[in-house]
Amino acid sequence: MKIFNVYGPFDVPLEGAKKYKYIPMRCPDFWKKHPQHAKSKGCYIFGFRAAKGFRPVYVGKTKDNFGKEVFTSHKISQHYAPALADTVKGTPVIFFVIPSSGKGPTPKKMIGDMETFLIQIGVAKNTNLSNIQNRQEARWGIKGVLRGGKGKTSQAAQKFKKMMGI
Repeated sequence: MKIFNVYGPFDVPLEGAKKYKYIPMRCPDFWKKHPQHAKSKGCYIFGFRAAKGFRPVYVGKTKDNFGKEVFTSHKISQHYAPALADTVKGTPVIFFVIPSSGKGPTPKKMIGDMETFLIQIGVAKNTNLSNIQNRQEARWGIKGVLRGGKGKTSQAAQKFKKMMGI
């Protein structure tokens, strides 16, 4: 079994005037602060941190490495910038989900499976997740556990989540 580790949240640096902030292409200031992750492979989640917690906006996976793929013009213009323009409050952040080192490289299919899983749980948290592929929204939910609507979580649901590690 391959174990993935989570790193973050890391603040995404912004440039520009107070009202018109943007993420610079390739985001060199970010990689100066976090060079240890630039050459890694895995999945990443761009989102926002605000008073009520975190909101995922986009989930991606690497083909090469984070340094070459996370802050490309396509990712910024198609996914991050629209979310930045629509978000009144919150700090843009990014998480990395990186396979632990072990025997041999992590298969690409495993990273793809992880991305699909993260997109599906991201859609459950934010129906406006900007990913287009792998959004197979399930037509079921478990009240108080997953996609079960709003409201108080029952004690049974809390214990179920604990038992299942959710």
